[in-house]
Amino acid sequence: MKRTKAGPYRIKPEVKKESAIESAKGWASQNRSMALGLGVGIVALAILASGIAAYVHSSQAYARKKYLAIAERIPTHSGDSAAWNKVIPDLRAFLSRHGYSTSAQNARMELAKGYFETKNYSKAVKIGEEALKDDHSGSGLKPVILYQLGYACEAAGKTDEAIKTWTELKNLRVAAMVREAEWNLGKLYQKKKNFAKAALMFGLASQAGGDYPPTAQIEQRLAAVKITDKK
Repeated sequence: MKRTKAGPYRIKPEVKKESAIESAKGWASQNRSMALGLGVGIVALAILASGIAAYVHSSQAYARKKYLAIAERIPTHSGDSAAWNKVIPDLRAFLSRHGYSTSAQNARMELAKGYFETKNYSKAVKIGEEALKDDHSGSGLKPVILYQLGYACEAAGKTDEAIKTWTELKNLRVAAMVREAEWNLGKLYQKKKNFAKAALMFGLASQAGGDYPPTAQIEQRLAAVKITDKK
């Protein structure tokens, strides 16, 4: 064997690699008390997580039960302000206690509707905006929230906000709502004396599917806008 100044070459003995399981077993045997503590901790965390999940499920079920009890008293016909005035305080109390429950969004929408029916339009807008802000993608409620908010903004005299809301609803392309959204946009642009856009929206509304507003009503508005625009 050749030598160098540093000494002879040496072949390192082969080192057997431990598997992850063997390594863990070795660590546990050397640190038995710590491993036992970790095991107990993991079990405790699992029990805690299970308890939290059960609590959340129970809380959601309780909130839903409370909401359904209120929902049974919600008026089914428009214009029943006396009945709404009895339900509105209960909806507000529900949201103050269960504002993060799965039933909260339905409660907000009903509260906004209640304020609209009692002609408290500014509050209807406020609650509608809160519902829109808290809406989660995939909930399926956004079109209805925008629909209610559009009318609330119109009634509150918030023309620009109403245009923004109806435009957003129009762009969702919900077949049952496009015609009405374009109709309302036409009226709002007409109110702002933007007759070119008003004519465009009325024209689109008349071609959209659905039967409200009636085609004759839309075409009457369209004709009036075109005449006014030429003056």
